[in-house]
Amino acid sequence: MEEIILDKSSSQIKQFAKLIQEVSWGAGKYLANIMINNQLSDFERVIMLTNQNELVGFAALLKEDIVKDTGLTPFISTVFVAEKYRGKKLSQKLVSDLETIARQAGFSTVYIATAHIGLYEKIGYQHFDDKLDIMGRPMRLLKKQLTSAN
Repeated sequence: MEEIILDKSSSQIKQFAKLIQEVSWGAGKYLANIMINNQLSDFERVIMLTNQNELVGFAALLKEDIVKDTGLTPFISTVFVAEKYRGKKLSQKLVSDLETIARQAGFSTVYIATAHIGLYEKIGYQHFDDKLDIMGRPMRLLKKQLTSAN
């Protein structure tokens, strides 16, 4: 399995955006649109997991996610693992790797906007607020303090 970390200057960004666009999950199209339109900036990154040119999973570290105007940054966003690869803790790997990138960029806290309950709490995230996303759906805001150990 290969992990590829993309930033705004990555030559492969549009190629991987097309792969992300093809997943059935709507959030994939949201992230692909950001990538295709060159909207990644500064510290923002997209991590791709592939297996022999097959998309295994992806996730992003973004300044802002689908819950707008929170004053919070950065967000771990659009964590996706293809169905046949689920159950192997790959989503936890993606999140952990993005936490490392956030820490290296100087952040001490990261945030997640999600409708899921329990998925991120088991890896140290704490629910602290509820907001509506850009489509009017209720989202839970989670946060995690980063230390040198996580």
